[in-house]
Amino acid sequence: MILFGIRDVGAVNACLPVISILKERGVPVSVYAEDPASGRLKGKLEIITEGDITVLLDSVRPSLVVVSPSTAGGTIPVDLTDEAKKRNLRVVLVEDLWSGHSSSRWNFLPDSVCVADEFAKELILRSWSNYPKSNIHVTGSPVFDKFVNMQVQFFKRRLREILELDKDWPVIYFAGEVWGMVQAVPMFIEALNGLDIQVYLILRDHPKVTSVNAPDEFRRIYLEYHKALIKLEVGKIVDSKELTSDEVNAGADIVVGISSTMLVEACYMHKPVLHIWTPEIGEVFSK
Repeated sequence: MILFGIRDVGAVNACLPVISILKERGVPVSVYAEDPASGRLKGKLEIITEGDITVLLDSVRPSLVVVSPSTAGGTIPVDLTDEAKKRNLRVVLVEDLWSGHSSSRWNFLPDSVCVADEFAKELILRSWSNYPKSNIHVTGSPVFDKFVNMQVQFFKRRLREILELDKDWPVIYFAGEVWGMVQAVPMFIEALNGLDIQVYLILRDHPKVTSVNAPDEFRRIYLEYHKALIKLEVGKIVDSKELTSDEVNAGADIVVGISSTMLVEACYMHKPVLHIWTPEIGEVFSK
Protein backbone atom coordinates (compact mmCIF):
# COMPACT_ATOMS: atom_id res chain seq x y z
CA MET A 1 0.00 0.00 0.00
CA ILE A 2 1.27 3.45 -0.97
CA LEU A 3 -0.05 6.42 0.97
CA PHE A 4 0.00 9.83 -0.72
CA GLY A 5 -0.19 13.00 1.39
CA ILE A 6 -1.29 16.04 -0.65
CA ARG A 7 -2.13 19.58 0.42
CA ASP A 8 -1.33 22.12 -2.30
CA VAL A 9 -2.91 22.42 -5.76
CA GLY A 10 0.50 22.05 -7.43
CA ALA A 11 0.93 18.73 -5.68
CA VAL A 12 -2.40 17.55 -7.10
CA ASN A 13 -1.13 18.29 -10.60
CA ALA A 14 2.14 16.45 -9.94
CA CYS A 15 0.73 13.40 -8.17
CA LEU A 16 -2.63 12.74 -9.84
CA PRO A 17 -1.19 11.32 -13.11
CA VAL A 18 1.09 9.02 -11.09
CA ILE A 19 -1.75 7.87 -8.84
CA SER A 20 -3.88 7.12 -11.92
CA ILE A 21 -1.12 4.97 -13.46
CA LEU A 22 -0.56 3.08 -10.20
CA LYS A 23 -4.26 2.33 -9.90
CA GLU A 24 -4.41 1.14 -13.52
CA ARG A 25 -1.58 -1.28 -12.75
CA GLY A 26 -3.35 -2.63 -9.70
CA VAL A 27 -1.06 -1.05 -7.10
CA PRO A 28 -3.04 -0.31 -3.92
CA VAL A 29 -3.07 3.43 -3.20
CA SER A 30 -4.62 5.59 -0.49
CA VAL A 31 -4.72 9.38 -0.66
CA TYR A 32 -4.84 11.68 2.36
CA ALA A 33 -5.67 15.22 1.22
CA GLU A 34 -6.02 18.51 3.06
CA ASP A 35 -7.59 21.72 1.78
CA PRO A 36 -7.17 23.09 -0.91
CA ALA A 37 -6.05 19.82 -2.53
CA SER A 38 -9.08 17.99 -1.17
CA GLY A 39 -11.36 20.34 -3.11
CA ARG A 40 -9.47 19.72 -6.34
CA LEU A 41 -9.58 15.95 -5.88
CA LYS A 42 -13.28 15.80 -5.01
CA GLY A 43 -15.06 13.63 -7.53
CA LYS A 44 -11.78 12.43 -9.06
CA LEU A 45 -10.54 10.11 -6.33
CA GLU A 46 -11.68 8.49 -3.14
CA ILE A 47 -9.73 10.40 -0.53
CA ILE A 48 -9.24 10.58 3.22
CA THR A 49 -9.74 14.16 4.38
CA GLU A 50 -9.85 14.06 8.16
CA GLY A 51 -8.22 12.28 11.04
CA ASP A 52 -5.18 12.10 13.24
CA ILE A 53 -1.95 11.21 11.39
CA THR A 54 -1.19 8.41 13.84
CA VAL A 55 -4.63 6.89 13.35
CA LEU A 56 -4.25 7.34 9.59
CA LEU A 57 -1.02 5.34 9.46
CA ASP A 58 -2.43 2.69 11.78
CA SER A 59 -5.48 2.17 9.57
CA VAL A 60 -3.85 2.42 6.13
CA ARG A 61 -0.65 0.54 7.12
CA PRO A 62 1.37 1.70 4.10
CA SER A 63 4.70 0.28 3.01
CA LEU A 64 5.64 3.60 1.39
CA VAL A 65 4.58 7.20 2.08
CA VAL A 66 4.66 9.86 -0.64
CA VAL A 67 4.50 13.48 0.51
CA SER A 68 4.38 16.77 -1.34
CA PRO A 69 5.52 20.30 -0.49
CA SER A 70 3.20 22.76 1.24
CA THR A 71 3.75 26.47 1.71
CA ALA A 72 1.89 26.87 5.01
CA GLY A 73 0.02 24.98 7.71
CA GLY A 74 -1.37 21.48 7.73
CA THR A 75 0.23 18.16 8.61
CA ILE A 76 1.74 17.63 5.16
CA PRO A 77 4.61 17.15 4.61
CA VAL A 78 6.41 17.48 7.97
CA ASP A 79 4.06 15.79 10.46
CA LEU A 80 3.28 12.93 8.10
CA THR A 81 6.97 12.42 7.40
CA ASP A 82 7.81 12.49 11.12
CA GLU A 83 5.24 9.83 11.96
CA ALA A 84 6.27 7.69 8.99
CA LYS A 85 9.96 7.80 9.95
CA LYS A 86 9.13 6.83 13.54
CA ARG A 87 7.67 3.65 12.05
CA ASN A 88 10.71 3.09 9.81
CA LEU A 89 8.64 3.71 6.69
CA ARG A 90 10.33 5.03 3.58
CA VAL A 91 9.22 8.50 2.50
CA VAL A 92 9.39 9.99 -0.98
CA LEU A 93 8.95 13.72 -1.61
CA VAL A 94 7.39 14.64 -4.96
CA GLU A 95 8.34 18.26 -5.67
CA ASP A 96 6.03 19.80 -8.24
CA LEU A 97 8.22 22.83 -8.95
CA TRP A 98 11.50 24.40 -7.95
CA SER A 99 12.34 24.95 -4.26
CA GLY A 100 9.13 23.44 -2.86
CA HIS A 101 11.25 21.50 -0.37
CA SER A 102 12.47 24.75 1.19
CA SER A 103 8.96 25.77 2.27
CA SER A 104 9.13 23.49 5.30
CA ARG A 105 11.43 22.96 8.27
CA TRP A 106 12.10 19.26 8.22
CA ASN A 107 12.81 17.15 11.29
CA PHE A 108 13.47 14.10 9.14
CA LEU A 109 14.44 14.41 5.49
CA PRO A 110 12.66 12.16 2.98
CA ASP A 111 14.51 9.08 1.75
CA SER A 112 14.14 10.12 -1.88
CA VAL A 113 12.99 13.15 -3.86
CA CYS A 114 11.44 13.31 -7.33
CA VAL A 115 12.06 16.60 -9.12
CA ALA A 116 11.13 18.19 -12.43
CA ASP A 117 14.61 18.91 -13.79
CA GLU A 118 18.34 19.21 -13.04
CA PHE A 119 17.96 22.75 -11.74
CA ALA A 120 15.45 21.58 -9.13
CA LYS A 121 17.91 18.86 -8.14
CA GLU A 122 20.71 21.41 -7.75
CA LEU A 123 18.53 23.59 -5.51
CA ILE A 124 17.90 20.66 -3.17
CA LEU A 125 21.63 19.90 -2.95
CA ARG A 126 22.26 23.54 -2.02
CA SER A 127 19.61 23.40 0.72
CA TRP A 128 20.49 19.96 2.06
CA SER A 129 24.26 19.95 1.71
CA ASN A 130 24.79 16.40 3.02
CA TYR A 131 21.86 14.84 1.20
CA PRO A 132 22.88 11.94 -1.11
CA LYS A 133 22.83 13.10 -4.71
CA SER A 134 21.79 9.61 -5.83
CA ASN A 135 18.55 9.95 -3.83
CA ILE A 136 17.29 12.81 -6.00
CA HIS A 137 15.62 11.61 -9.18
CA VAL A 138 14.80 13.80 -12.18
CA THR A 139 11.41 12.43 -13.27
CA GLY A 140 10.01 15.42 -15.13
CA SER A 141 6.62 16.88 -14.36
CA PRO A 142 3.68 14.81 -15.66
CA VAL A 143 1.33 17.78 -15.58
CA PHE A 144 3.28 19.41 -18.44
CA ASP A 145 2.69 16.47 -20.81
CA LYS A 146 -0.66 17.99 -21.79
CA PHE A 147 1.06 20.80 -23.68
CA VAL A 148 2.32 18.45 -26.40
CA ASN A 149 -1.01 18.69 -28.24
CA MET A 150 -2.38 21.90 -26.74
CA GLN A 151 -4.50 23.85 -29.26
CA VAL A 152 -3.90 27.38 -27.97
CA GLN A 153 -5.82 29.22 -30.69
CA PHE A 154 -8.90 27.11 -29.96
CA PHE A 155 -8.76 28.07 -26.27
CA LYS A 156 -8.27 31.74 -27.13
CA ARG A 157 -11.43 31.78 -29.23
CA ARG A 158 -13.35 29.76 -26.65
CA LEU A 159 -12.41 32.09 -23.79
CA ARG A 160 -13.60 35.17 -25.68
CA GLU A 161 -16.87 33.47 -26.65
CA ILE A 162 -17.72 32.16 -23.19
CA LEU A 163 -16.77 35.39 -21.38
CA GLU A 164 -18.34 37.54 -24.14
CA LEU A 165 -15.24 39.61 -24.80
CA ASP A 166 -16.22 41.27 -28.07
CA LYS A 167 -13.57 44.00 -28.26
CA ASP A 168 -10.17 43.46 -29.82
CA TRP A 169 -8.36 44.09 -26.54
CA PRO A 170 -5.57 41.83 -25.27
CA VAL A 171 -6.60 39.39 -22.54
CA ILE A 172 -4.20 39.50 -19.60
CA TYR A 173 -4.30 36.74 -17.01
CA PHE A 174 -2.81 37.51 -13.59
CA ALA A 175 -2.18 34.19 -11.83
CA GLY A 176 -2.85 34.85 -8.16
CA GLU A 177 -0.75 33.61 -5.28
CA VAL A 178 -0.45 34.43 -1.59
CA TRP A 179 2.89 36.03 -0.83
CA GLY A 180 3.84 39.13 -2.77
CA MET A 181 0.35 39.91 -4.09
CA VAL A 182 -0.03 42.99 -1.89
CA GLN A 183 3.03 44.45 -3.60
CA ALA A 184 2.62 43.07 -7.13
CA VAL A 185 -1.03 43.84 -7.92
CA PRO A 186 -0.87 47.62 -7.22
CA MET A 187 2.38 47.82 -9.20
CA PHE A 188 0.79 46.09 -12.18
CA ILE A 189 -2.37 48.19 -12.09
CA GLU A 190 -0.30 51.36 -11.97
CA ALA A 191 1.76 50.15 -14.96
CA LEU A 192 -1.39 49.40 -16.99
CA ASN A 193 -2.82 52.82 -16.23
CA GLY A 194 0.44 54.38 -17.35
CA LEU A 195 0.41 52.53 -20.66
CA ASP A 196 -3.14 53.74 -21.34
CA ILE A 197 -3.99 50.63 -23.40
CA GLN A 198 -7.43 49.03 -23.16
CA VAL A 199 -7.20 45.47 -21.81
CA TYR A 200 -9.32 42.68 -20.41
CA LEU A 201 -7.79 41.78 -17.05
CA ILE A 202 -8.51 38.43 -15.41
CA LEU A 203 -7.15 37.88 -11.92
CA ARG A 204 -7.65 34.42 -10.45
CA ASP A 205 -7.17 34.12 -6.70
CA HIS A 206 -5.07 31.28 -5.36
CA PRO A 207 -7.27 28.66 -3.65
CA LYS A 208 -5.39 29.20 -0.41
CA VAL A 209 -6.72 32.72 0.03
CA THR A 210 -10.31 31.85 -0.86
CA SER A 211 -10.54 28.61 1.10
CA VAL A 212 -13.12 28.48 3.90
CA ASN A 213 -10.23 27.44 6.13
CA ALA A 214 -7.95 30.30 5.06
CA PRO A 215 -6.09 31.84 8.01
CA ASP A 216 -6.80 35.45 8.93
CA GLU A 217 -3.50 36.59 7.43
CA PHE A 218 -4.45 35.15 4.03
CA ARG A 219 -7.88 36.80 4.21
CA ARG A 220 -6.22 40.14 4.96
CA ILE A 221 -3.88 39.70 1.99
CA TYR A 222 -6.84 38.92 -0.26
CA LEU A 223 -8.77 42.02 0.79
CA GLU A 224 -5.74 44.28 0.47
CA TYR A 225 -4.72 43.37 -3.07
CA HIS A 226 -8.35 43.37 -4.27
CA LYS A 227 -8.57 47.05 -3.29
CA ALA A 228 -5.98 47.77 -5.99
CA LEU A 229 -8.12 46.24 -8.75
CA ILE A 230 -10.77 48.97 -8.54
CA LYS A 231 -8.07 51.50 -9.46
CA LEU A 232 -7.77 50.14 -13.00
CA GLU A 233 -8.56 53.09 -15.28
CA VAL A 234 -8.24 51.38 -18.67
CA GLY A 235 -10.06 48.31 -19.89
CA LYS A 236 -12.17 45.96 -17.82
CA ILE A 237 -11.85 43.48 -14.96
CA VAL A 238 -13.37 40.19 -16.15
CA ASP A 239 -15.07 37.56 -14.01
CA SER A 240 -13.88 34.18 -15.30
CA LYS A 241 -15.64 31.81 -12.91
CA GLU A 242 -17.20 29.96 -15.86
CA LEU A 243 -13.75 28.68 -16.78
CA THR A 244 -11.01 26.80 -14.95
CA SER A 245 -7.64 28.39 -14.29
CA ASP A 246 -6.10 26.10 -16.90
CA GLU A 247 -8.63 27.24 -19.49
CA VAL A 248 -7.95 30.89 -18.68
CA ASN A 249 -4.20 30.33 -18.92
CA ALA A 250 -4.58 28.61 -22.29
CA GLY A 251 -6.92 31.31 -23.61
CA ALA A 252 -5.10 34.43 -22.43
CA ASP A 253 -2.85 36.51 -24.64
CA ILE A 254 -0.43 37.51 -21.86
CA VAL A 255 0.22 35.85 -18.49
CA VAL A 256 1.42 37.74 -15.41
CA GLY A 257 2.47 36.57 -11.97
CA ILE A 258 5.11 36.25 -9.29
CA SER A 259 6.16 32.61 -9.05
CA SER A 260 3.06 30.68 -10.05
CA THR A 261 3.31 27.43 -12.00
CA MET A 262 0.96 29.12 -14.46
CA LEU A 263 3.90 31.22 -15.70
CA VAL A 264 5.86 28.08 -16.53
CA GLU A 265 2.85 26.60 -18.31
CA ALA A 266 2.41 29.81 -20.29
CA CYS A 267 6.03 29.50 -21.45
CA TYR A 268 5.28 25.97 -22.69
CA MET A 269 2.44 27.51 -24.73
CA HIS A 270 4.81 30.17 -26.13
CA LYS A 271 2.89 33.04 -24.56
CA PRO A 272 4.39 36.38 -23.48
CA VAL A 273 5.00 36.18 -19.73
CA LEU A 274 5.57 39.01 -17.27
CA HIS A 275 7.30 37.98 -14.04
CA ILE A 276 6.89 40.59 -11.29
CA TRP A 277 9.69 40.71 -8.75
CA THR A 278 11.07 43.42 -6.47
CA PRO A 279 13.31 43.43 -3.39
CA GLU A 280 10.15 43.99 -1.32
CA ILE A 281 8.51 40.87 -2.74
CA GLY A 282 11.73 38.93 -2.16
CA GLU A 283 11.70 40.03 1.46
CA VAL A 284 8.12 38.78 1.88
CA PHE A 285 9.08 35.36 0.50
CA SER A 286 12.20 35.14 2.67
CA LYS A 287 10.03 35.40 5.79
